[in-house]
Amino acid sequence: MELKGPVHIDFFDVDHTITHHASGWNFARFGIKRKLFPLRALISLPFYYVQYRYGSFTTDIFHKGLNIFRGLRKTDLEKVALESFDKKLKKDIHDDAFRAILTLKDAGRMVALATSSLEVIVKPLADYLGVDKIIATQLEYIDGICTGNFASPPVFGPEKMKRVLSFIKEIGSDISTCSFYSDSYHDIPLLEAVADPVAVNPDYRLRREALKRGWKIWMVS
Repeated sequence: MELKGPVHIDFFDVDHTITHHASGWNFARFGIKRKLFPLRALISLPFYYVQYRYGSFTTDIFHKGLNIFRGLRKTDLEKVALESFDKKLKKDIHDDAFRAILTLKDAGRMVALATSSLEVIVKPLADYLGVDKIIATQLEYIDGICTGNFASPPVFGPEKMKRVLSFIKEIGSDISTCSFYSDSYHDIPLLEAVADPVAVNPDYRLRREALKRGWKIWMVS
């Protein structure tokens, strides 16, 4: 997709930025309810959350939970994601973030999601918001069956920045016209790269950095 001149792009993280809570939580709940995932999928989530929010989360941690998807059909995962969105995630969207995204789109800006969450989980949210692009972690499928591997490196930390910069270049835009909204300290590489970084309901480490660097802090509800 080639566009004439730099396009204004607003990138948004998802969990705790657009939504109040982690999108994977209810996805896991509904997957267990549908007997797709073992109960340990839900039990392990608090550990992942604490590591992501307060600890030294790494891409290795992503890989540890992948085997619960091995052998599952993509269509079944999509059904769980849609049910999770319709019954829970839609109600979990920050009103302020929802209005901001609509305002940006009405102003002719491109809006994209840039999230470490699985694409299958956030796709219904993206469709609902009418965003222009999803940059998210993708599972690998062969003949519609999940292999239990990632299709490419998880969209986390420097990899998220790399993927966003690649997309910006691909459509002929420029980082100087872009903003990024995130709650997480792990997103500092991309926040540093864009012209307009916005810390949204930031965790304590990102809040400290945002104050030090003079970045915008936006408390949404």
